[in-house]
Order: sequence, then structure tokens, then C-alpha cells
Amino acid sequence: MNKRSNILLIFPLLFVLLVINSSCNKPSKVKSNISLFAAAGTILAVNEITDSFCTEYTIQIEKNYAASGNLARQIASGAKADLFISADLNWINYLKSNNTLIDSTISVLAKNRLVIVCPKNKNFTIDFSEQFNIESIIPDKIAIGDPSYVPAGKYAKKVLDTLGWYTKIRNKIILAKDVSSVLNYVELGECDWGIVYYTEAIKSEKVNIVCEIPENLCSPILFYVAEIKNSNLESKKLYTYFKTIESKNILKKHGFIIDLN
Repeated sequence: MNKRSNILLIFPLLFVLLVINSSCNKPSKVKSNISLFAAAGTILAVNEITDSFCTEYTIQIEKNYAASGNLARQIASGAKADLFISADLNWINYLKSNNTLIDSTISVLAKNRLVIVCPKNKNFTIDFSEQFNIESIIPDKIAIGDPSYVPAGKYAKKVLDTLGWYTKIRNKIILAKDVSSVLNYVELGECDWGIVYYTEAIKSEKVNIVCEIPENLCSPILFYVAEIKNSNLESKKLYTYFKTIESKNILKKHGFIIDLN
């Protein structure tokens, strides 16, 4: 074989090597291994927990935060999800009735509480009794989550109904799409006050916590976690991680009430 023939053979080989090298250097699109649907009221805590999880496992997590009712409806309609964190048992039961969850994985993640918040430059006192003139502390509007799909709103309405206040102030209530939106209305001064989770209130430096709402005025506020059917092995690892002492301490740091046992 002459020198010219050798050169002709080398050129195709060099071309193949260049193509392979170029392909290796291109950033590949990595699909998320876990799809996590979580109640809007858990954003800070869940972000920290998943960040901690990802330092131990090379797994990517795609997170979808919204009102529990919206998330549950998305999952029931076929949205790809592996784990669901709900602020209300009703939406867990909704998916359970749709044969969507792995029933054995349904468990309490943490407990929360309701508080009333107002803009930082304001304050007032409130008496949780039927005799209290609730309209006297609402010059304009208040905000709660929409009770039809926002758990914090459902709990808030239960409180107002129990005290006989809801019908009196119905026309002064703004129904928000999630608990974070309630906080935002108050931060911007668009509402005189709002009812949110304690964990939501402590996120903001723009509001005052007026008071905590007595627990006897509504049902216990429990957050649940469950695996979706056909979830992968990676999501099972994350589900287990939510039960670790590390995760529980993060939840506690963000204001949740948790069982450390």
C-alpha cells in the first residue's frame, strides 16, 4: 500500500473521531428523574430538603408547587407525578378514590397552624367569639385562599363559619389562588389582613403576625406525603428521605410542627 492510500484511509478515521469528540462535548439534555407535586405552603422547606437529598444522590427533581386541589386535579387528569405533598387529607382521598396513589405510602409529613397577618405598619386586636364585631377590623378587604381547592382557605372559612363571621363579611373577602398569594395581598397592602399558615407568615418581613387562631375552631392542619402509582425507584428514595431526621429538622426550622420520633 503506497503513502497516498494510507492518507486516504486516515482521513475518514479522523472525521469519525472528530464527530465523536464533538458529540461528547455538547451538553446533553437530562430528563428529571423525579416529578414532585407539592403544596404551595411547603416551598421553602421542600426546596431545602430536596437540595439536601440531591447532595447525596445524583438525581434530578422537577418540582411543581401550587394549591393542593390544583395539583390533585392535574395528577388525576394524567399529569406525570411521582410524589404528592398535600396540605389536606381530602385531596389525598380524592386521588385515592381515583386509584392513583400507593395507599400504603400515605402518611403525615408535618403539622401546621393558622395565623392572622396584617401589613407591617398596622396592627389590631381580635377576640375569637361570636359577639366580636368582626366588621370593625375590616375597613376594606381581607384575603383567604379559595376554599374550593386551597386547603388554607378551607381551614380559614371553617374558622369564620364556626364564629358566624363568614356571611357577615363575605363581600369583603378576596379569594386567592393559593396561600402564598394571600400573603402577597397583605404584603402589598391590598388587604387589611389575611389568614395564612404560620410557616407562610414567618417567611415575610413585610407582615405582622397579629395572632394565632385557636386550634379548636377548625380541624387539625396536617400535611401528607404519598407516592403515585407507577413511580420509579428514585422517587421511593426521596419518599424515604422525607422521613429522615434531617428532613424533619428542616421542616421544624421552617415552622412546621413535626414528630421527631
